[in-house]
Amino acid sequence: MATTRMLLEIDGTEADRDTLDALIEVRAEEATDEADAALVTMRVDPDASGGWPSLLDPLVTPRTPLAVRLERDGRSYRFDGYSARAVWDLDAEGRSTLTVLAIDRSLDLDREEKAVAWPGQRDSAMAETIFTEHKLRAEVASTPAGFDPDVHTVMQRGTDWSFVRELAVKWGYVAYLEADDGGQVTGHFHPPAPLAEPQGELALGFGGDAHRAQIRVDLLAGRRVIARRTPPLAAAAVTADAAGDDEAMAEVSLSARATELLAPQDVAGEVDVRQAATGRARHSAYGVTLTAAVDTDRTGLLLRARRTVLVRGLGPVLSGGYLVDRVRHVVTLEAHRQEVTLRRNALGATGFGPGGPG
Repeated sequence: MATTRMLLEIDGTEADRDTLDALIEVRAEEATDEADAALVTMRVDPDASGGWPSLLDPLVTPRTPLAVRLERDGRSYRFDGYSARAVWDLDAEGRSTLTVLAIDRSLDLDREEKAVAWPGQRDSAMAETIFTEHKLRAEVASTPAGFDPDVHTVMQRGTDWSFVRELAVKWGYVAYLEADDGGQVTGHFHPPAPLAEPQGELALGFGGDAHRAQIRVDLLAGRRVIARRTPPLAAAAVTADAAGDDEAMAEVSLSARATELLAPQDVAGEVDVRQAATGRARHSAYGVTLTAAVDTDRTGLLLRARRTVLVRGLGPVLSGGYLVDRVRHVVTLEAHRQEVTLRRNALGATGFGPGGPG
């Protein structure tokens, strides 16, 4: 079975195998609703002058580039970001370490508070403009047309990143940055895809990939969202009713377990009140959360967040398709473990071939 290959690049220079002898651990994490992050820990030993030199010393300068690339069996993940915090743990009689935390390129979008008017633009156009202004490739799903600028102008008050995230929440979209193998970063602004083709299978429980998994189910998750508002200069109100069960990942949907009545100001600025209600209803239905730690040598699978995975071995209620909400890769020179958080919006095993859920 293939093993995980890791590249560590500090301020544009790749670390070779000899310099990585002092490496203790690398943690690289991607998640749906948070910036990607990397945590690198290395052993440090005192020199003759009383200093504690380390391969990570360049990263002690704020916002120094750090890249971590993991590759296994044709699949890869690349973290591309900047150093944000350094912690020395010094012990003159034992093992001393330097740990550096890095955050992805969203730091570039989160540096400056702004007050910007966006007259007559779609929310998706605003997100795309912000991505391109920061020299990012943009993968953006369209939202309905914006207001007539003579009637209403959207105002941004905050950083570019906080503004894009707010726009995404409004439509039930996800917003994140993702680096490809060559270091090109893409800004994403679009709905999640819970019914997409799975990136692979995890055999949990008695399946062997992880003997222990914790699954929490909110049996009252899911909102039937009723929204009502009167557009500017319109003679009548527009009403939308969304159950959020149109993208159920199994036969027993967790949608519409409660009702949420939105006030007119809750959807202010929206042109398509139905799309806003639908996004909010869909987002509320993800009531199943599964956490597990998997041995990558056993699974042979390099999982990626924001994609789907098929889970076997948990029986007909809990097996089936899941969205990968978070992946934390814990890599040493000897092993690679993945700590995963999976979510879904329904109960029941579906998406299996003739062999059943297994």
